[in-house]
Amino acid sequence: MPIKFLDLAAQNAEIRARVDEEYERIHRATAYVGGPQVAQFERRFAQYLGAAHVIGVGSGTDALRLALIAAGVGAGDEVITTPMTFIATVEAILQAGATPVFVDIDPETGTIDVQAVRRYLDAGSFRSPNGPRAVVPVHLYGLPAAMDPLLKVARRHRLAVIEDACQAHGARVHVGGQWKRAGAAGTIGCFSFYPGKNLGAWGEAGAIATDDPQLAERVSVLRDHGRVSHYLHRESGYNARIDTLQAAVLLAKLERLDEWNARRRAIARRYRELLSGTAVRTPIEPEGTESCYHLFVIRSAQRDRIRDALAQAEIGCGIHYPVPLHLQPACGALGYQRGEFAASEQWAASVVSLPMHPHLTDREISVVAQTVAAALAK
Repeated sequence: MPIKFLDLAAQNAEIRARVDEEYERIHRATAYVGGPQVAQFERRFAQYLGAAHVIGVGSGTDALRLALIAAGVGAGDEVITTPMTFIATVEAILQAGATPVFVDIDPETGTIDVQAVRRYLDAGSFRSPNGPRAVVPVHLYGLPAAMDPLLKVARRHRLAVIEDACQAHGARVHVGGQWKRAGAAGTIGCFSFYPGKNLGAWGEAGAIATDDPQLAERVSVLRDHGRVSHYLHRESGYNARIDTLQAAVLLAKLERLDEWNARRRAIARRYRELLSGTAVRTPIEPEGTESCYHLFVIRSAQRDRIRDALAQAEIGCGIHYPVPLHLQPACGALGYQRGEFAASEQWAASVVSLPMHPHLTDREISVVAQTVAAALAK
């Protein structure tokens, strides 16, 4: 029984009529860059997040890079993050001219270990002249990091908190006595709208969210060649604008995001029930967090056996991520060695992502769980 890891075709069928209407307007106006759909999406996504400002950009990597630069991060500065993430998190830090500094993940959640951040800061033995300027918590697989204690640490050390919310569209976290959307709790939140995300475009796109008007204005200038009027450029910026066609798709999908996320959460509950008697570790949601389940990632010492069984049954799966960043060749110059981040390395060796999308049927969920259980029973 072939089962898709991700079914974008089914998702697109739901929104096709709505997108076609917007595309017709765009084609009539030929407003392919900066059309009214861009401003409309920015406004509606800001309302959804509860943020004062949203600025659309060309990709999630653009969002991370421009957020760091707008926050004043540059040469001689350190940015603290974890090695258990996609490489774009660290690419953005390097492209901003700063030095990435890794701390390990919480071995239960996979998100940044706040105690490890605190220990690094308190030790005071920094890797660059200026020391830490920012911290980038990654909301891994859709689960928000422990933002409340992290924000307290960051305030004490005067660090900007740049949330990597590229996998966390619609997730929530309890901060300061109230629930906030992931990406709207720190200094700036960064989003990717890569097609496979919970809120995905039909190509590359991204956004930043912030309550700070000065940061929002700086990102707006940076994304558009440093432009402040048509032929006046305040600084050397980037060509990092979100295009109008992608904004139209995102407007249509945003209307269904909560419904789709609710189905993802129901699928996650069912997976947990079906896998409860097996020797796999399923994702947890610590008190004060609400995952949007971009991915449903289980952990097992028999990961390769599970993956092979799923492949043989024509069930899509993935590994997010098989090589933590401190062991990636692209990060070799940072000087880290195997064994420095034990929790990240253990996760990388044991994780496997099961099919997760809002159009999975109950029968498909059962077949996936039965295949995992049968692989372990062997």
